[in-house]
Amino acid sequence: MTEQIYYSMWGTEKEEHESYFNDMHKIAEWIGYSLIGPRTNAFTGKLDTLTGITILQTKEKFGSPRVYVNFSEGKHLEEAQHYRHVYQTAIQLFPHYQKAILEGMDYREYLFETPEQVTKHIQDQMKWLQEGRAMGQVSNDFYLVRLDAIQAESIFLKKVCNFT
Repeated sequence: MTEQIYYSMWGTEKEEHESYFNDMHKIAEWIGYSLIGPRTNAFTGKLDTLTGITILQTKEKFGSPRVYVNFSEGKHLEEAQHYRHVYQTAIQLFPHYQKAILEGMDYREYLFETPEQVTKHIQDQMKWLQEGRAMGQVSNDFYLVRLDAIQAESIFLKKVCNFT
């Protein structure tokens, strides 16, 4: 495993990492541009753009690259897969900043590496829902709506991570 460089507060970085916070800002910009910029279509070899992803803001925040995004409704799966690919690429390009990159992600679950990770994530959500229902904090209607949403999320995550 690559030694991680991660600082969460300005002024705490070592002298040899004096450009750390500037690097985080540049990585955030790179991720943002990569999410909306052209990419090579695997089937045609031509450049395509993903116009459905909207980048609301890129910045360094608490030592992590932050990229705020909106996905379009019609292409959410394709865009989520692209989001996954861009973040995987960022980690490959900057392996010593992996912890910082992961800390700044809004959708860390899109980087699950095994079906078991998806299952654990879904089980954790189910546990919260079931505990809330058992304690009377969750109505039956809310329970059923959330149950459907959790099941849909499980299917979606498996597709995003290419486990199906």
